[in-house]
Amino acid sequence: MRYLIRLKNGIGAVPRDRRSLSYLAYDSVKGLGEDIGNLRISPSAVELDLLLNSPENLKPAIEILESKIGPSLTIRQLDTEMLQMEKGAALRLGIDLFNQERYWESHEALESVWLTAIGREKRLLQGLILAAAALVHLQKGEDDVALSILTRASEKFRNEKGSYSGINIGNLEEIINSILSSCKPAVFKLERSYAL
Repeated sequence: MRYLIRLKNGIGAVPRDRRSLSYLAYDSVKGLGEDIGNLRISPSAVELDLLLNSPENLKPAIEILESKIGPSLTIRQLDTEMLQMEKGAALRLGIDLFNQERYWESHEALESVWLTAIGREKRLLQGLILAAAALVHLQKGEDDVALSILTRASEKFRNEKGSYSGINIGNLEEIINSILSSCKPAVFKLERSYAL
């Protein structure tokens, strides 16, 4: 079984601490026969996949991780099929998760809409998904990869006017291009001009 665990970043970890924190998390749960994968770090949370052989070990594994990193914020089982959501709800969720720096989950929610989108909408969704993917890599301390993916996201927004789901696409393109010009990836929000 696979769980996405988000813990409060109670130790002040930064993305460059990813490797040592991955070892710490793994060493913490390996005595239970469990494993860790895909660790990501934001200022507010440490996010990781907890890979369980036994469901009985969920609670003890989380308790150990909480003692090393910080209290649980969210726990979500990943190896179950995602519930189908209405398009507007999935978009709202994807944007809200993005703005909470939960980029991996944002990517997943937006992709559920992208799968059935066509034309302009599909291209803009792909740009948002790429932006989320870039920031996942930023949380992993992979700045060069983040910049490369942001370049691809910017291309999806090039020469785009107007908005999509309340997001001013021209402004979003400017934010991304500013980050690319600085050669330093950075967190940003998907500002909406109106509620969805």
